[in-house]
Amino acid sequence: MELLPAAVEILSPAEMHALRKQLGVTYRALSKRTGISAPQLCLYERGANGLTVRQAREVRYALVEIACERSQVLSKLLGPEMEREMAAAS
Repeated sequence: MELLPAAVEILSPAEMHALRKQLGVTYRALSKRTGISAPQLCLYERGANGLTVRQAREVRYALVEIACERSQVLSKLLGPEMEREMAAAS
């Protein structure tokens, strides 16, 4: 069953929209990272078209990469003391 692992890596249109919005990423910025046109990304989120498995993986990877980059920037801004406090609070 090779389809199952591939399907797990694909964000649904609603998941992609929510994650993209939460990260504050525009279609244009996501397009630059993935090479997929902004209109195609928009149409996918609206459920009007599909993405290939490869494209869907690229989108997921790009969004996760952006989230990691922003997390690293936030960690640097907060410093080690604040990071420890946040870890202790959770």
